[in-house]
Amino acid sequence: MCQRIFFVYIKNNVIITVIMIVIPIKFQFNIESEVRRVKNTLDNLDWLNKNKYRFLLPNGIKDLKNTDIEIIRKLVENEYNLEIYQTAEKAIVKSWEGNSDLMKKINQKMSGSFALDEINVILTKYGTQGSYTVPNFIIINISNIPPEYLIKIVIHESFHLMIENMIKKYSVGHWIKERVVDLIMDFEFKSRFKMQPVPDWALATDAIFKEYYPNLSLIIEKVADISPENTPTIIH
Repeated sequence: MCQRIFFVYIKNNVIITVIMIVIPIKFQFNIESEVRRVKNTLDNLDWLNKNKYRFLLPNGIKDLKNTDIEIIRKLVENEYNLEIYQTAEKAIVKSWEGNSDLMKKINQKMSGSFALDEINVILTKYGTQGSYTVPNFIIINISNIPPEYLIKIVIHESFHLMIENMIKKYSVGHWIKERVVDLIMDFEFKSRFKMQPVPDWALATDAIFKEYYPNLSLIIEKVADISPENTPTIIH
């Protein structure tokens, strides 16, 4: 078990919990962050639907394109239950203690990856299952997932943060970067986590990953050209 230091402080009326492990992890959750999450989800509906992502919204939203921010806030307030977020936080902390050291070692051995020295986790009940914002922010949807399984999302989004610098450098497409992250997880955690489905053409990533891992900079450079237009159709 990793040694840790635990403390809590209040900033701008927001309770922030800090867990000092190998890679420190902080948690945030409040009504205002939930309002922003819902608004962001509504603003990105076209992209989410195009890529067939499932997402959650507060009950009562009728007009997905034109919902006033105050209506969103009222609906969020009606559903807000602090205990749910606290339970999720405790479960993630427990799991992260057992995985943080390994995540640090993986980060260090992946050539070209961004050194992730801290993670800020925003817990939410809305939007997609998970998302990230560089350099070190992760948003985790805690709805409909047993708390003990939330660690998968934390690990997945952490790997996104580690490789996003190279993803941007080589303009890698969405499904390719998702496949790279899943391949890292599958290899390093010995198939502990189920991989998400991707379009058949994105599976061309697998051979490149197998040949060059853990040289992530070279892998990302080589997979950047994979697309539906230049990848043969896979016949099952």
